[in-house]
This record gives sequence, C-alpha cells and structure tokens, in this order.
Amino acid sequence: MSDQLSIEFNAGLSEEEKNDLEQMIQEFQNSRTTAEPGNDIATLQQQLNTMNKHLAHLTNMILTFDQRIKPLNETIRLTFQKSEILNQRINMLIDSIRTGDLL
Repeated sequence: MSDQLSIEFNAGLSEEEKNDLEQMIQEFQNSRTTAEPGNDIATLQQQLNTMNKHLAHLTNMILTFDQRIKPLNETIRLTFQKSEILNQRINMLIDSIRTGDLL
C-alpha cells in the first residue's frame, strides 16, 4: 500500500511530505476501523437523536424560507399580470392609431 501511495502522490512533494501524508492517512484509517466495530446501542441512539435534531432544525429553516417566499411569489405573479394587461392596452392603442379609429 505504501508503494501505491508513493506513486499516486508523486506531484512535487518531498519524501518527508510524502511520509507525513502517508502516516496521516494510515492514522485516519486506523482510527476509522477501531471506531466502527465498537459502536454500541447508546452511541448509535445518540447519533440518531443528533441527526433528528439537525433534521428538525433544517425543516424549520425550510418552512420559514417558504413562508417568506410565498408573498414574493404572489407579488411577482401580480406584477406579471399587471404588465400583461398594460401590454394589451398599449397594443390596442397602437392598433387604433395605425387604423385611425378612435377608442
């Protein structure tokens, strides 16, 4: 594995930097393998509770964002509707000027 890593990290790193990086990767992998099998039910339950709290917080953020966006969406819809009505009136005026008819 060390030979494979040294080939992959041959991007301008010195031997000392390569060795430090390989050591850090090895320590990280060792800490992951030792932490995973030792998970007991209490630790898993705590992680699940933490995830539930984060999910509830994110849900509240989304709902707050949705409540703030609804009036903006309605304002944009009404502005678009108003511009369409004004465009129709302008087109009607242009047509009446072209034909010479009075409204």
